[in-house]
Amino acid sequence: MNTVLNKALCLVEDDPIMGESLAHRLTLEGLVCDWHRDGKSALDALRHRSYAALISDIRLPDLSGEDLFQALYDEQVLLPPTLFITGYGSIDQAVKLLRLGARDYITKPFDLDQLMEKLRIISPTLFIDDEWQDLEPVLGTSVSMRRLQKMANVLGEYRVGVLLTGESGVGKEHVARYIHGITDDTGSLPFISVNCAAVTETLLEAELFGHEKGAFTGAVQSRHGVFERADRGTLLLDEIGEMSTGMQAKLLRVLQEGHFERVGGHNRIEVDVRVICATNRDLKLMVDDSSFREDLFYRINVAHLHVPPLRERPDDIGWFANMFVSNFSKKSGKSWTLTAAGEEFLRTQSWPGNVRELKHAMQRACIFSSQAILGPGELGAPAHDEPPVAEATGTAESLQLKGYLESCEHNHILETLKAHAWQISTTARALGISRKNLWEKMRKYRIRDQETMG
Repeated sequence: MNTVLNKALCLVEDDPIMGESLAHRLTLEGLVCDWHRDGKSALDALRHRSYAALISDIRLPDLSGEDLFQALYDEQVLLPPTLFITGYGSIDQAVKLLRLGARDYITKPFDLDQLMEKLRIISPTLFIDDEWQDLEPVLGTSVSMRRLQKMANVLGEYRVGVLLTGESGVGKEHVARYIHGITDDTGSLPFISVNCAAVTETLLEAELFGHEKGAFTGAVQSRHGVFERADRGTLLLDEIGEMSTGMQAKLLRVLQEGHFERVGGHNRIEVDVRVICATNRDLKLMVDDSSFREDLFYRINVAHLHVPPLRERPDDIGWFANMFVSNFSKKSGKSWTLTAAGEEFLRTQSWPGNVRELKHAMQRACIFSSQAILGPGELGAPAHDEPPVAEATGTAESLQLKGYLESCEHNHILETLKAHAWQISTTARALGISRKNLWEKMRKYRIRDQETMG
């Protein structure tokens, strides 16, 4: 038998949409995926090659998943940790397979993240620890957003279905633009966003695919749809859960075939578009109640990135707040500074409107503040006596020792960053500290490259 490859996985799935989605996702996770569309070819492969895990649908066109597993069991083939995919009607079979030695099962419809979590449990050697600590923060400084950014970096290199979920205002479009920018260094490729909930159902088809002159009342000339305008670039379909089932079928066809016809037209139009979908609804529940197509769900959900609400990642609140103040200062030609007390006050708020609400709050504070220093009072906290803010330019006599030393450290880090063109790795080496330590100190002193914050 061949040498075990700790990244090799055997996938047995005859459904082309689900199989393609699973194979894409497993590849994105850095795994080697052998995808078999029938039981006999999988049986032959499992007899001659060792795998770190087996994922198999129970219903297959020739052998059943149970027949496949039983044959390997009877032949005393070394069985890898096995996860079965089943419908509600086959749960009894799955339970029987668990008694034979299968490790777990998952019922349709399922979220790919849910399947990946089960796979991590039954075969942890397939995965390596996340290396997000040294990642330069772009989407946020919290652990959850740094991990999300790492996954986005991988996704940026592939044109696969990406589903962004999260509450309104968490920054799903910001994440989509980040994914788009990974392969658009020059900024020349189009990024187009469409809110499916903001367009009536009768006009959405023409908005997506365009229309020919005379296709309907008011169509006085031909018009390109967003799929054509986004060719070679990225199309974000926001609020995808609001799309009717009829439009879902038309969207699925385009995603599968890569071409469409304008409304009222007959010419085939081929496009190469990265499609990212976003929603604040639970599409899996919508699949359960038949308001969202299961095949489309798997097509757009090869990779699922969930953006947590701001209240669940308090480490990002100060980071975003300082960025918004810096951006607003640059655009207005004035200068405001958020104090540590002000930042702490922001962390105590619930932010139901998430990042969007925080941005508006910081802009409002800058506009109505009577001073350049933004403390809790300027941010809406009840009036109270605040200690005076020490000036960073003061001498050792005018500052307490701690403040003076911190002022020196702040200035030294800032000058070293400027001397090394804001390159984090080289600056950290020059200072004799780690990249992580440098990021922590930059966050503490609210140091940012003003040239990159626009």
